[in-house]
Amino acid sequence: MNPRQTTSQAQAGRRSRDDASSATASASSSSAARETGPTESASDWSAEREYVRAVLDYYLWLPSTACVTSRHDRSCARALFRQGVPLSLVKAAMALAVARRLFRVGDPLPRIRALHFFRPVIEELVEEPCDPDYVGYLEHKLRPLADQKVRTGVEPGTDPQRGADDG
Repeated sequence: MNPRQTTSQAQAGRRSRDDASSATASASSSSAARETGPTESASDWSAEREYVRAVLDYYLWLPSTACVTSRHDRSCARALFRQGVPLSLVKAAMALAVARRLFRVGDPLPRIRALHFFRPVIEELVEEPCDPDYVGYLEHKLRPLADQKVRTGVEPGTDPQRGADDG
């Protein structure tokens, strides 16, 4: 092997890696892909993804909520993570708000269509936390309705012919 070939091959390899990394950086910034900064590690990003997934899964599970999530819902969940709102508090706020709506006297209220709906209740629980046993009780009361939503895709008390969002 010729040493000159090895050196020129190494330089060419470095140039192509540099070109590839700048192309990747340009592509990821133009497509708004998430990159980790110097103070942000991959494990932080992974923790954020798990948090967002848990919030959205719980939101979808609850009765009287949407059956799909939007980019706005994901953005709201990410904001909650970045603000340091504990997952248990977010879930407690969602359970409390849904229970308040479902177990009230009067005509049924329309379905909750956005995660942002829960922000005032989250703020309420930040100021005055709810007893975890009470949250467990609410989840127990909501479970049959949530399971029916998951099983059938239809909310209890809605007309399947009209669609779940029409009621």
